[in-house]
Amino acid sequence: MSFSHLFGATALALFAAVSPALADGFDPVTGYPIIDIYPTDVAGDVNPLSGLPAQAQRPGTLTVPGVTETQREMSRIPGAVTLVPTTKYVDTYAHNLEDVMDFAPGVHARKRFGAEVRLSIRGSGLSRNFHMRGLDILQDGVPFNLADGAADFQEIDPLIAQHMEIYKGGNGLRFGSATLGGAINIVTPTAWTAPAANLVRVEGGSHGSIRLHALAARVYGATDVFAAMTGNQVDGFRQQEEEQSIRFSANLGHRFNDRAETRFYVISNTVDQEIPGTLTLQQARETPEMANPGNVAGNYQRNVRSIRVANKTALDLGDGAKLEFGGYGGYKRLYHPIFRVLDQRGPVAGLFARYRNEGKLAGHRNVLTLGSDVSWGEVEAKQYANLAGSRGALLASGTQNSTNLRIYVENQFYVTPTVALVGGAQGIHSTRKFTNHLVPAQSDDATFSSISPKAGVLWDIAGHAQAFANVSRSYEPPTFSELVQGGVFQFVPLDPQRGVTVEIGTRGTAKAVAWDLTLYRAWVEGELINFTVGGGIPAATFNAGDTTHQGIEASLTIDMAAATGFTLAPGARLLLEQAYTYSDFFFDGDPVYGSNKLAGMPPHVYVAALRYRAGAGWDIAPKLEWVPDGGYVDYANRLKAPGYATLGFDGGVDIAPGVRAFFDVRNLTDKRYVSTYSTITDAALVPTNVFYPGEGRSFFAGLKVAF
Repeated sequence: MSFSHLFGATALALFAAVSPALADGFDPVTGYPIIDIYPTDVAGDVNPLSGLPAQAQRPGTLTVPGVTETQREMSRIPGAVTLVPTTKYVDTYAHNLEDVMDFAPGVHARKRFGAEVRLSIRGSGLSRNFHMRGLDILQDGVPFNLADGAADFQEIDPLIAQHMEIYKGGNGLRFGSATLGGAINIVTPTAWTAPAANLVRVEGGSHGSIRLHALAARVYGATDVFAAMTGNQVDGFRQQEEEQSIRFSANLGHRFNDRAETRFYVISNTVDQEIPGTLTLQQARETPEMANPGNVAGNYQRNVRSIRVANKTALDLGDGAKLEFGGYGGYKRLYHPIFRVLDQRGPVAGLFARYRNEGKLAGHRNVLTLGSDVSWGEVEAKQYANLAGSRGALLASGTQNSTNLRIYVENQFYVTPTVALVGGAQGIHSTRKFTNHLVPAQSDDATFSSISPKAGVLWDIAGHAQAFANVSRSYEPPTFSELVQGGVFQFVPLDPQRGVTVEIGTRGTAKAVAWDLTLYRAWVEGELINFTVGGGIPAATFNAGDTTHQGIEASLTIDMAAATGFTLAPGARLLLEQAYTYSDFFFDGDPVYGSNKLAGMPPHVYVAALRYRAGAGWDIAPKLEWVPDGGYVDYANRLKAPGYATLGFDGGVDIAPGVRAFFDVRNLTDKRYVSTYSTITDAALVPTNVFYPGEGRSFFAGLKVAF
């Protein structure tokens, strides 16, 4: 896909964005022109989840709540949750989920290459060195994962989002998740919550980066339409890292009346990525721009074409009851030249329903949530000889079928107006069937069923402070990446991963600070462990014995002027934002590795930003990311990744009403460091070219215009 095609496709979105709209002054939140379709703004209040008082946010609708409504609802969950509004990153070059999640404690998102990120919460899919597992991803509450539980988040455009909701661990029961990591819900704007009626954004900078983005929002009586498109071209910091993508998202909603609304979604992605591969530690330090020679010779790539349509309908049933239901369907093709050319394609479809009722039980406040979803997927998987990125002889062919049925319930009973007892459970029944078309004897299937309970308590200590505790069970059937492994292309029987997690925490705000602190410990059985092995071993994923995951997730925001009594200029504000994650994962009496640390995660990650917002319409924020110890690379605990610290800063200035320039500077000292790595068994026995180097000094700048 040439850049001319990229530009041409994005121009379609620009054309839509500049269609006529009547302005009615400028929005007090964003400074963008507004039109009379928008209702009155909802003032941002102090909230135990949202932290310090926020700017006003537009209210949402029945199908898509606004940021403020979502904050209120998430603050009633007795466990670790985080909300990331786009205002946190909209003035940066947010290319992937690492750029979005850096201040979300407990979320480990580190770039491998391009938009490809290693994503883990509480060690979910800890050792997976490709794609993702152990998390449920949703878009607007609609399941996004493939039917076998795997997901590719290269298809997620951070710019096409209103906010992101992170439900860690058992708190993902809100959407029926029972994974160790929990759930992430990416919410897109509607015409009611869009930042402007029309917006055009252009940005670029280091490594041949250029990105064009446009959106348009319209309301026609009871019907509203939102559409956005992003075109991206990146040459890459490293050799063999070029990326081109076009991502499109749109939704159309219709209000039948004040108590009934339906919304249709369409998402389309064209993503072409080259894969630079991993290096030795010495290469990552001395020549980080180089690619793995084998990746260059094989022209390694990951190219995706996907389309997805969905519907969500919401009904206000009265007396505090609400029903949401809908369905989705899509088709995806993955063309993936690596050790072989993987050519996978097929449909996915599903239905879902959620019922919520807030009322009285025995004279006490009671909130009941019931839900269910069913999904089905089929993948035609073929493998060809890799001839420098082109298909050679057919080497393997098979069909992967997945089905999932989940039913979940959660109930909050307020024994007093400030103390809620929470109980719930998820039941799952999943099937995995693999048919090998060339070697039928290697075909097989498996069924996985379980019930995972949860119990917790939420205490409103004061008006803006809470304490919580919960215990939950996790249960994760293996994906086809584990069940049909590597070049052997045969079904490998594996057990599901199971665990019990306990967490306690507190969150809230005081005069000058906002805090969020969670401590957790998970006892895991049969953890699905991935690692690089030596030759002659026909698998790379195994069930471990007992393992333990424990850690701390903390954030602290300080209003420096309020805390010190220092007087700033009228309308100005100085905030110190901090996030810290401590991860301690280890084997528990393993016959080979004893009590060694699990490879794959740095034990300490600290990020901070000191942001000054001037009343005159500009801001600047120096940033620090500090990883003092990169963590073990191998399960034998012989090799560690080095720690690092990087500095950067970002900011922006309002040039005129609706016109803003912004900049983003990263790794200011040009530090050479390791971003992440693939895990291995023993550094003394297998190759150690498993490191992904971090990017060098980078500069990005952009301009956005709303009208």
